[in-house]
Amino acid sequence: MLLAVTLLAAACSSPPPVGQVGSTLSALSGTVTFDKVLSPAPVEHGSLGAPYGHKLVAVVLTVHSTTGSSGKFGAIYHNSKLIDSKKLGHIGRSTAKYNVAECVSYPPFATLGSGQSATGCVVFILTTAATPVELKISGKSSADWTIAASAVQPGTAAPVSPVAPPKVPLTDGSPSTPTTLLAGPTTTVAPGTQAISGTSTTTATPGAGTTPATTPKTSVAPAAHHAHAGATKAPRIVHVTPRSGSVGSRVAIWGKHLSAATQVTINGVPAFVSKAGAGKVVVVVPVGASSGPVVVTTPAGRATSPRTFIVL
Repeated sequence: MLLAVTLLAAACSSPPPVGQVGSTLSALSGTVTFDKVLSPAPVEHGSLGAPYGHKLVAVVLTVHSTTGSSGKFGAIYHNSKLIDSKKLGHIGRSTAKYNVAECVSYPPFATLGSGQSATGCVVFILTTAATPVELKISGKSSADWTIAASAVQPGTAAPVSPVAPPKVPLTDGSPSTPTTLLAGPTTTVAPGTQAISGTSTTTATPGAGTTPATTPKTSVAPAAHHAHAGATKAPRIVHVTPRSGSVGSRVAIWGKHLSAATQVTINGVPAFVSKAGAGKVVVVVPVGASSGPVVVTTPAGRATSPRTFIVL
């Protein structure tokens, strides 16, 4: 009897199977293949990114249910833990909140029918300086994968479509029929007579008699009125904080007239804009960026940072 209890305890405490990136192990209620790990993992343009000083890491997994029974994999998000190089554990998160660019085409993990498979992503938040070294999945059946440095690959940012500058209406609100308004005195002339350049004309109706002298009048184009109101002022960058950062970290750009930013680049590489306001724009240092100027583009012009931003 004592021997049976000892064998049962040994069976319950047996270590989980161990593999590497690319291995398939028994986990949850089926098997799981660790396809790849993306670090840092950029998000879709306009989506929520990692907090300042942190980065997103995505692991791509393919789950398989066994033949003859369904497999439940919806718990994979909170049953996954990523261990980093500082020996800290991070619980998995769904891509429903963090729309990683390379994961948006995958459906969320759920229950699969007998013999079915599905590929998806689990997202983790690590500090910028940390690297992923181990993935653990617990539950009905546990598994453990080690992550070699050579297996970590940077994610690919989604392309950003260029934004065309807005059309400025030059007439009564219709941008497709520009009309030039000339400032100067309004003069009445006889039919068939050409007006002097710089004046607007009113054609006299034959037989209507003599038209009295006109009163000088000045017309202002609507575009000039908007410019005067300050709606299209050129952007200006005062400073960038911090002055250096690694790929995936957040950078604040301080200045004026920045809210209409259509693009922000770091040494020519487009950066994801996570927040935009008149006096401050926050971006994420993109993959492929190198040290150089920060440039903010708006429909009213471009602004360049007074100092070089250093990519670590």
